[in-house]
Amino acid sequence: MEIKKQDIKDKMVFLFGSIDSSTVESTVKEIAKISITDDIYRHDVSQWASENGLKVNNLQLDPIQLHLCTSGGSCYTGLALYDAIASAHTPVEIICQGKVMSMGVIVTLAANVRKAYANTTFMIHQASGLLFGNVQELEESLEEIHRINDILFKIITDKTKITQDTLNELIQHKRDWFLTAQEALELGLITEII
Repeated sequence: MEIKKQDIKDKMVFLFGSIDSSTVESTVKEIAKISITDDIYRHDVSQWASENGLKVNNLQLDPIQLHLCTSGGSCYTGLALYDAIASAHTPVEIICQGKVMSMGVIVTLAANVRKAYANTTFMIHQASGLLFGNVQELEESLEEIHRINDILFKIITDKTKITQDTLNELIQHKRDWFLTAQEALELGLITEII
């Protein structure tokens, strides 16, 4: 039986651009493909070990490295990517480059290991969207934007040192909050500067 472990270069995924249905679909497919290959490898190693009277304890595999550079994008597709990263069988490390803004910050927080190059710029703001329609449709859309904003801000407060009060201040002043990599590290947005 030939057992082949994936090379680290085969576990690199790149998302440079908008977080939209096209980029998220291809990124999720790559993460799933790598995870399935790792699952097969785990199975083959366990089977070989069993056939040879050995026991495998905590088989360590190289993580998927997702290189991210984005201005953000759709909240819904971004949350789909967040869930795919958080639930992947193979751990995913995020490597932030250039800019990681808006929905990109949320995607970053899906990983336990979050690295950034020193010159990366981060940006956090409240959810936004265009509202069209009659009064009832506008009220329903506004309700949905508040619901999504609550989900996004809960992810931020659960995964970083950023408080709800700080995020409420963003809403009150209707501003974008830009952060350096060092500030992102101090706030727990990332875990390491490369």
